[in-house]
Amino acid sequence: LSKTLIPQWLNGLYSYQEEVVLRIRDGQDVLCCLNTGGGKSAMFSVPLIALREITKNPDLYPNLPTRSRPVGIVITPTKGL
Repeated sequence: LSKTLIPQWLNGLYSYQEEVVLRIRDGQDVLCCLNTGGGKSAMFSVPLIALREITKNPDLYPNLPTRSRPVGIVITPTKGL
């Protein structure tokens, strides 16, 4: 789904990113700390993009959960990003 919705990411997500994204998709709370360049932006944006797509087209993804409104909270430091 991420390769289709975000064609700029030719290789898709890394395996550790996929694990976090799947947990978010399944409704689990996630706390994640990574170094600079570790893929944090992908991990918080892909679930929101995917949920938006699934919500718009639930018939294309019958086995995936939908929400009336995708919600994401991202807390970032004031320096270093």
